[in-house]
Parts: sequence; structure tokens; C-alpha cells
Amino acid sequence: MRVRNRPPDPTNPDPARLLSRAEVARLFGVSVSTVSRWARRGLLKAVRTPGGHYRFRSDEMRRAVSAGSPDELTRLD
Repeated sequence: MRVRNRPPDPTNPDPARLLSRAEVARLFGVSVSTVSRWARRGLLKAVRTPGGHYRFRSDEMRRAVSAGSPDELTRLD
């Protein structure tokens, strides 16, 4: 039996799951470059892959989304 790779689901509640910039952008309804800018400014807590890509913990992003509008974001670390 062959298992297909499914595309990542940003609504998956797995707290250990890491989200890409595009997935986070969809959650907030903003552009990918805005997510990168928020990460650089420390508004979103991110980890960097060995290739330099940003990844974001699913549980932290859901908490940030529920905290209010992106204009109300404060440092999360």
C-alpha cells in the first residue's frame, strides 16, 4: 500500500508542526514578505532551517492569530 504525501494543512492542531511562511501568511491574510518582516522584527517567533528558511510553530501562530489583528502584534518571545 502506498501512502500519498498530502500538502501541509495550516489548520492541523499538531503543536509541534512547523509552518512555512506561506502557511502563516494564509493564517493572517497577509503576504509572505510581511511574515518575513514580522519574523525579522521579532513579532513572530521563528526558527531558521539550515538553508535559511523561516519556520513557525503551529501552536504559537494560532495563539498569535487569536490574539488580535496583525496591527496588534507584540513580541512573542
